[in-house]
Amino acid sequence: MLRNLLDEMMRRRLLPVAALAVLVAVIAPLLFLKGAPDNAPSADSAAPAAATPAKLPARAARLLSADDGDASKGAAKGAARDPFSAPAAVLAAAASAAKPATTASTSSGTSKSSSGGSTSSQPSKPIPVIIKNPDGTSAKSGSAKSNSSKSSSSKSGSSKSSSGSTASTKTIAVDIRFGAKKDSKIRRAIPRNKAFYIHGKLVAVFVKYSPSRKKATFAVARGLHISGPVKCRVVSGVCRYLDIPAGSHARITMVTANRAVVSRRLDVVHTRARSSSATTRTTAASTRAERACLLGKLVGMKRGDAFINRDACER
Repeated sequence: MLRNLLDEMMRRRLLPVAALAVLVAVIAPLLFLKGAPDNAPSADSAAPAAATPAKLPARAARLLSADDGDASKGAAKGAARDPFSAPAAVLAAAASAAKPATTASTSSGTSKSSSGGSTSSQPSKPIPVIIKNPDGTSAKSGSAKSNSSKSSSSKSGSSKSSSGSTASTKTIAVDIRFGAKKDSKIRRAIPRNKAFYIHGKLVAVFVKYSPSRKKATFAVARGLHISGPVKCRVVSGVCRYLDIPAGSHARITMVTANRAVVSRRLDVVHTRARSSSATTRTTAASTRAERACLLGKLVGMKRGDAFINRDACER
């Protein structure tokens, strides 16, 4: 078997490797077992010699020999006290002199703070006071102030919002027809004090729209004949106003100076809400004054008065 192993190693050329391994196995223990050099210092000679304790003075020996109980009793007295500490008489005099100075500085600081309180720009902080309620609950005065300020701010905010809503109030626009026939041209969003004429004579004026009654109110002249589904509102025995809801109408008939009978149909087509700020028409002051003048003359008509002309209020 050994012969076969040697033949195999020779065939594969492994004999040098085996010889090197045997050599390493023999030399390695010899290297570790090699002795130290002769001039190397020994362990006993390397350790330094212990220093001989010096002799302490008698006072130092007494301090070292004293136990913890003696050390905690306080400062030394008599000849053993601290030579650098001030005498007790000097310390007492300094303490008695410092007390009046401290009192004076405190009183001066108080007077300064009291005198400077009136001119100080920084207000003092309020001291919270706890208030006991009869029901057992408690509340702080500071929180009450904050709640009151919050409520006041909320009130001011609500007043601002209400004023803002007033600025953007919605009005009702009225669309009407006024003509001889039923399907005449629609006049949209007629303004207040809008006048209506028949042959140049004032017969009706749009006064306003009543949201509560949901009707458009027209003032009419005296001496007219009113017909239709709408009844005339009588004042002092005379028909003075027409209240027409949306979708209804009234027919106005008059007799002219040459005895001609002329009629017009007044229809309220429909009403709608609109923003006053968005749809306000710019009307001249003279036109507004003229319309108000015509309405005043129409309402002030008496029995037997002639119809008012179109130019009755022109200047």
